Amino acid sequence: MYSILIFFKLWVVSQALTFPLIDFAQEEIKAIENDELPVYTILIPLYREERVIGQIMKAMMAIDYPPEKLDIIITLEEYDHPTINAIREVGLPSYFKILILPDVHPKTKPKALNVAFLKMKGKFLVIYDAEIIPEPDQLKKACLAFKKFPRIGCFQARLDHYNAHQNVITKLFNAEISFYYDLFLPGLQKLGYPIPFSGHSVHFRREVITRAGAWDPYNVAEDCDIGIRIHRMGYQTGIINSTSLEEATSGLVSWIMQRTRWMKGFIQTSIVHLRHPFRFKNEVGGWKIFFAFLIIVPGTVIINIMNLFYWILLVLWLSLRPAFIQDLFPGFILYISVTSFVVGNLVFTYFNFLGSYKRKEFALVKYSLLSPLYWILLAIATTRSAIQVFTKPHQWEKTKHGTHLKPASLFLDGKN
Repeated sequence: MYSILIFFKLWVVSQALTFPLIDFAQEEIKAIENDELPVYTILIPLYREERVIGQIMKAMMAIDYPPEKLDIIITLEEYDHPTINAIREVGLPSYFKILILPDVHPKTKPKALNVAFLKMKGKFLVIYDAEIIPEPDQLKKACLAFKKFPRIGCFQARLDHYNAHQNVITKLFNAEISFYYDLFLPGLQKLGYPIPFSGHSVHFRREVITRAGAWDPYNVAEDCDIGIRIHRMGYQTGIINSTSLEEATSGLVSWIMQRTRWMKGFIQTSIVHLRHPFRFKNEVGGWKIFFAFLIIVPGTVIINIMNLFYWILLVLWLSLRPAFIQDLFPGFILYISVTSFVVGNLVFTYFNFLGSYKRKEFALVKYSLLSPLYWILLAIATTRSAIQVFTKPHQWEKTKHGTHLKPASLFLDGKN
């Protein structure tokens, strides 16, 4: 399995290196007339986000799009009084709408999105989380992309962090995200494989979400699930060269909780889509894409859990040399395992190097040497997620935002 994963990621990255992202010249963007632009819906699900209300409001009002054609819907839980009060204090323009959600289960982000979807007016829609700062022209780029590529049902924007340099966790997180959005997802797009989306900054055609039946309210990684479902329906997906800045989770406990939720959603997505494997194989486009899905979604979970098991095994072998471990690795299995261990760790560490270097984050490159420690944390979070599938399958562990040291102002101040 390790060997297959190594070759698979090498193949995907090699495709990404020769596959440019969907992009448009500034002249083309500036030439768009306001009358040509459709109504665009922005969904902003909020819960306990009183600390970043000012930031998200400022980011939304900085978007380069006619206000009369913006349909911004903010969802709030009726018992979340701190966020409700913070929203009231800010004061919203007329094109913002507040939607108070009833106190019913499941208490998840996709439940909030489903309620808001019924109220939207736009031809296209995008989700922005509380801490997101999109590039001001992102909606216009998405409109051009939808017009130029009518067969593509949705577009993922690139992600970056405005607090990447906050501590070691954020630095490693940023290296991982840089590789994922610059080198892995573009390769998946070129190969025609299903793309597990981000939870925000994904632009959809309204009819695509309608056909998909909106989001699964019980899946805690609804972004991954909707990406797979859209692929099953025959829609292509694309990646536009526009960046949304987000806050990298900076606390160890918060990071593990966030990653636990993501991996639990990967498990839920795997279970749901593999209930009828042969039907799934036919709908995604054959065995090749079926096996790619197995590597990308359930394979990620399995490999992460295996990592924890094998790291423990390695420590036991180096410290105690128990005979039963040697019995597990006869002859050719030992050679394959050692090769995978050495080559795999070098290759995946290099990928993180490459992600940071490609984005000119030269100060972060050296921290990729700590990637094995980061993967151990990922293994712990994934093991925790596997336990929670049975004990707390639909619990949404909230990620705390607003912990970054200084206000995010890159795109708001006109810097890029």
